Amino acid sequence: MPAFRRIGEILVSKGYITPEILSRALEISKASGKPLGRVLVENHLVTWNDIADALATQFGLPKLEELPSDIPFDVINSIPRNLISTYRLIPYKKTGNTLFVATDNAINYTQIMREIRFITSMKVKVAIVPTDVFDSFYQSIFGSQIETGLPETFEDLPQEEEINEEEEEETEEAPAVRLAKAIIEGGIVQGASDIHIEPTRNVVNVRYRVDGILRKVTTYPKKTHSSIVSRIKIMSGMDISEKRLPQDGKFFMKFQGEQYDFRVSTMPTVYQEKIVMRILKVSASQQHISDLGFSEYNTNRFLELIHYPYGIILLTGPTGSGKSTTLVAAINEIKDVTKNIITVEDPVEYNIDGVNQCQVNAEIGLTYARFLRSILRQDPNIIMIGEIRDRETAQLALEASMTGHLVFSTLHTNDAPSAISRLINLGLDPHMIGVSLIGVIGQRLVRKLCDECKKEVPLKEEIAEVAKKLYPDVKPKMYEAGHCSECSNGYRGRTAVNEVMIVTPEIREFIYRGASDTELREAARRGGMRTIFEDGVDKIIRGITSYNEITRVVRNE
Repeated sequence: MPAFRRIGEILVSKGYITPEILSRALEISKASGKPLGRVLVENHLVTWNDIADALATQFGLPKLEELPSDIPFDVINSIPRNLISTYRLIPYKKTGNTLFVATDNAINYTQIMREIRFITSMKVKVAIVPTDVFDSFYQSIFGSQIETGLPETFEDLPQEEEINEEEEEETEEAPAVRLAKAIIEGGIVQGASDIHIEPTRNVVNVRYRVDGILRKVTTYPKKTHSSIVSRIKIMSGMDISEKRLPQDGKFFMKFQGEQYDFRVSTMPTVYQEKIVMRILKVSASQQHISDLGFSEYNTNRFLELIHYPYGIILLTGPTGSGKSTTLVAAINEIKDVTKNIITVEDPVEYNIDGVNQCQVNAEIGLTYARFLRSILRQDPNIIMIGEIRDRETAQLALEASMTGHLVFSTLHTNDAPSAISRLINLGLDPHMIGVSLIGVIGQRLVRKLCDECKKEVPLKEEIAEVAKKLYPDVKPKMYEAGHCSECSNGYRGRTAVNEVMIVTPEIREFIYRGASDTELREAARRGGMRTIFEDGVDKIIRGITSYNEITRVVRNE
């Protein structure tokens, strides 16, 4: 190890700070009790990366710019929790008899080496990481895993092909039970919308979809997968003996005072069964339009539509674009004790107070179309159909909207104007569409920038041109993602970007004569519709999201 030098001296020698700055920072450090590095970073004199560089030089250790996001559970559990918390350690790799550990604080370097060697009987390699990288990783990945009660090793996990229900009830603390619980609770803690458990040739990968992006969080041994699948099937009310066919199920659980519903799907693959769990937060059923992130302009147009007395309103977008959540918000906005509201869904995702909700069951012939015929005899004011999938459902929905009912539904198209050609392709009469359709909302979800670390960047010409049309008197700004302990790669949460097409007399004439999507789009823009890209630009210049995020989900027409 090289001769020991103080970190302040190293920062000066590397040209990060001047001797005068060091002297002043030492005075502040002594007066406040804060470490020198934190004083320098908080006063924007150096970055955490500079501090890590100096620490690596000080102790003769390698420096890591980033940490892997797919650290296996058995590596994480190599070191007891008390040492992890005390010394700020992240075990991130095992190679043979060597354990690789990252830290942002090497002051106790010798003691760290000694204690880990004693506990693990392994050689130890320590690397330095910047504090902001360490904190972000610890919170978003490592922290949630070590909070969820994972087994310390996987040696005692059952290896049989399946677990029967009686055994499972008697062994609530069995390793497979604890691991399944840890995976599920880890997804909730990290704010995941979906949990993917995917067997491969040698291991099983666990991935969480957080803010719309899938990321691998860990792996576990392949020999334990049958036990985990059986446990989740039991929880979801599935047949644990059936491994050859896809199955669907659901279960409910409370966690930290919140109720969560899980929609579970299994799919046989060449490497055993894959499981996907959709996480639904029950409190989300109370959402209103103001909670969705609609711009003020689109909010006003959307409110105008949903207060029509009759007609059909369609929401379009790909799977996972928040269509169901927007429908729930619309229903919450207009529900009233004087209105009879009936929904038909597959499945019922959110339970809404004061609304009659029905669930499709195709196995017994209870389809959307079958329900719709019955609903019209139930004296409804407002009808919500989860999805229009076929001609019969579409025909009945339009007929219902023409007989004094307000109808909501969803359709899978790329944008709002395309919904009309989609209905025509299903075999509907353009005149019926023109008479009944009152509006279409196209929607996507984008990640929101973290307010703590976002940074301003030069404005792109493409954004400047659109911004000038939207707000001629405003000098626009643009931001991009940073990196801090409060977020995941510079983003935190999601918001909607939309286009709200209100069917005007001009658009209605275009529908009657079978106009193209391009003609309909131009007519919609003349009628006041902002495209999804334009709504995205509005959110870019307001600092809500980034250019990269908008262009990830939509293109400029």
